Amino acid sequence: MTGPATRSRWLELAAAREAARRGRELLDEKREILQRELTRQAAARRKAMQKAAAALGAARAAYREAQIEMGSDAVDAAALAQPPAAAAEIGERRILGVSAPTVIVRTRPWRMAWGPGGTTESLDRAAALHAAALPLLAELVQAELVVRNLSRALARANRRLNALEIVVLPELDREVREVAGALEEEERDESFRRKRWFRARQHRVRSAEDENDAAAS
Repeated sequence: MTGPATRSRWLELAAAREAARRGRELLDEKREILQRELTRQAAARRKAMQKAAAALGAARAAYREAQIEMGSDAVDAAALAQPPAAAAEIGERRILGVSAPTVIVRTRPWRMAWGPGGTTESLDRAAALHAAALPLLAELVQAELVVRNLSRALARANRRLNALEIVVLPELDREVREVAGALEEEERDESFRRKRWFRARQHRVRSAEDENDAAAS
């Protein structure tokens, strides 16, 4: 037991225990809400992954076809002639108090920068498909970041809840019991002392009465 066993100490510990219990309830509610949101966002991530994988698969197939038709060196040279056509913007929002970055890709309408001579339709198609896949990849990155941050927040909530249930609340319960027990024991001792004092007082009164009676006779 830490601190003296006083009534104020018992009230302080009881208030701390009640606050810890309320905290546990709030954390439990937060954990359930986070779990539901994480499940929803994980489903959105799976959909984003499927769409991005399909788009990249088509773009890569066209790229391989262009390599076969033109050769890898010619495809690489044509790619170097194409200027950047996209820029990513990272924003910030919050879901249930958890950071959930937004990823937006700004793209210009795709136009080929290489000349039509010496290239193939498969190269044009590959470039257009890769450009079209960029927003889907941004959507996937955003979904991945949201799921990751929600998972971390859920793990933190679980750790705090476990700490309350396994360490904090049992320790507070123990201290409350110890202080209450000490106060009860002190009250019993005080009651015993009062009774002993009262009996001693009665004995003195009777002794004084007996002496007075003896003196009178």
